[in-house]
Amino acid sequence: MFVHKIVTKIFVLLLAIMAFAYPSFADEVQSQNLKKVDPKLVCMVNDKFMGIDQIPVEVDGKIYYGCCNNCIAKLKENQKNVRYAIDPFSGEKVDKATAYTVALGDKTHKVLYFKSEVNYQNYLKKIGLEK
Repeated sequence: MFVHKIVTKIFVLLLAIMAFAYPSFADEVQSQNLKKVDPKLVCMVNDKFMGIDQIPVEVDGKIYYGCCNNCIAKLKENQKNVRYAIDPFSGEKVDKATAYTVALGDKTHKVLYFKSEVNYQNYLKKIGLEK
């Protein structure tokens, strides 16, 4: 019973943190020029649009991309679950090798991974950037 109460309190705290974090992230995204990008131009470890072809890493028949030997090792070993991301619209875990990848058109070159183009379009509507 005691453990259940602690887990519940932690869960509620995490929800509260997410509620405060989401609006600021949405504001950040709204000020950016979002665009679909070719995954081979993305370092999937750093989640950055690099603008040039990255090093392909095949794992279980899927292709991931990294920018250096360290990233290649992380992708092969899936260190810190690096081959996966959370879809910003649905909150679902998505495989970066099959995700719909979008870059923020700013100096950070950050990328977002969506389960599908439909989720991406719905996300744009949700944050007021309907395309």
